[in-house]
This record gives sequence, C-alpha cells and structure tokens, in this order.
Amino acid sequence: MERLIKVGWIIHPAMRARDACITTLMVAACLATNYTLVGIPNVKLMDFLVFASGLLFGLKVGVAVAVLTWAIYGTLNPYGFCLPILLATTASETIYGLAGGLLGRHGLLDRLDEDGLAWTAYKLGVLGFSLTALYDLLTNLAFAYAFHMPLLPTLALGTYFALVHETSNALIFAFCTPALARLKSLGIPGLQEPSARGEQDRVG
Repeated sequence: MERLIKVGWIIHPAMRARDACITTLMVAACLATNYTLVGIPNVKLMDFLVFASGLLFGLKVGVAVAVLTWAIYGTLNPYGFCLPILLATTASETIYGLAGGLLGRHGLLDRLDEDGLAWTAYKLGVLGFSLTALYDLLTNLAFAYAFHMPLLPTLALGTYFALVHETSNALIFAFCTPALARLKSLGIPGLQEPSARGEQDRVG
C-alpha cells in the first residue's frame, strides 16, 4: 500500500481516469481548432491550449496533450505527412506543455491577482513569443535536415511564417490570460495547488 501511494500519479485509478479525461478533452480542443484554422497558416490556438493544459493540470498532462495532438494532426495533416517533420514538431510542441507545467508548479496561477492582469498578460505574451521562436527554430532545423537544404537559406525563407506564428502566439497568450484567471476563480475540479502539482510531477 505504501508503494502505491508513492507512485500515486501512475497507479492511482482515480488520478489516472481524471487525467485521461482532461487530456482527451484538451486534445480534442486542439484538433478542433487546428482543423478550423487550417486555412490560416501558422495561426493556431493549439500552442496556448497545450501550455494551458500544463499550467492548469500539471506537466504530464501538458506533455501528453502535445504528443497526442501531433500524433493525430501530424498524421492526418492537410499539408501532407513527413515523418522527420512529425517527430520534430511533436518534440518541439512539448516545450509549451513543459513550460506551462513548470510555471503552474511554481504558482503562476496564484500570482495572477497579485501581479495584476495587464502585467501578467504582458509577461505571458512575451513568453508565448519566446517559446514559439524556439519552436520555430527547432522545426526549421528539422526541415533543413529532412530535405537536405542549407540551414541559413531555410531560416531566411521561413522568417515571414515564423514571425506570423510568433506574433499571433504572443497575442493569443496575452489575450487568453483573463480566461485563465477566470478558470482559477471558478475553482474548477482538477485544478491543482502548486505544491500538490509539484509533488505529483516529482513522483513516478
């Protein structure tokens, strides 16, 4: 029994069921918004939804949402399928889930009221831009490798699309901050306190 408690996140049936339900719902939301916005290249709500999954429900949920979303969307992608690109985008997408999970563990939700909505929105906008810049760099490197293209020309050709992606994500991260504050105030079941989330992510 003591061993089961120590590995609670992995073994405990109630925890597994809750996290599986949350992950399924968030993956469905990511896919729905991705296919809805498919006609607008590099403008997606998915990155913020993955970040919010980690922030609200823990690092493992955030990473799971990132991996499962790309496993489906990358395979059934309207722009075509390429295994090296799929692996790169899947791995890079976890950056958002990891960032959300780590910030949630350190109490970002609890500081929404303390820091003020405008300042928090600004910081999340900068965070969204920075995470997306890293994501775009990694995926462009993978693109250059997969298609045997010179690195610098590849980065130059992708500059416009990268800026669209980074700017749109900065705005989405900033403008969606009130939604996160609202979720926190509602006390929705499944939202965890920083200490609890940190403990769960360290276990197992």
